[in-house]
Amino acid sequence: MKLPSKELMEKLGVSYALGPYETFPWSVYDIEEGKTCSAEVRMNPDGAEIEAEIQIFYDTPPSGKASIEQILWMKIKPHLKDQWDVSDLWIRRENWGGKIYNWEEKSCNFFRACVAEIEQGRIPDIDALLEREMSEKERFSGTRGGGAGKSPKIRPEQILNMKGQGF
Repeated sequence: MKLPSKELMEKLGVSYALGPYETFPWSVYDIEEGKTCSAEVRMNPDGAEIEAEIQIFYDTPPSGKASIEQILWMKIKPHLKDQWDVSDLWIRRENWGGKIYNWEEKSCNFFRACVAEIEQGRIPDIDALLEREMSEKERFSGTRGGGAGKSPKIRPEQILNMKGQGF
């Protein structure tokens, strides 16, 4: 998935192409659950990297969890002149880079789905969105090409139905 800057930003939910030092944040707070979900897309100072991340902050963390949960961290780098490509993807501290078919596009879709929930004033259901956006339901998911890698042997008489008989 190699996209021009503007298309990439649209895919992430940002309405314009970011410049160096710029950031585009979203945030929602659920007072009943005592947690905040924030998402952010930012460009580094020299304009050569874009990062996107989603975090959940707990007022009172559930037992066994830290007060901050890193949901997603993604790094996007320039591929060619104005083409950008996802280079790193971590979801819940697990490296997802290359783990599933079409992971670069799916990571952007997952990020955008979380942002859509935040924009609606809801804490995203991370498990449901992971299942929906990062699944491997495509027909060719997980494959790297087709066939057995070897051409079949065909004798000319098979094509002409000559059964080995001459002219």
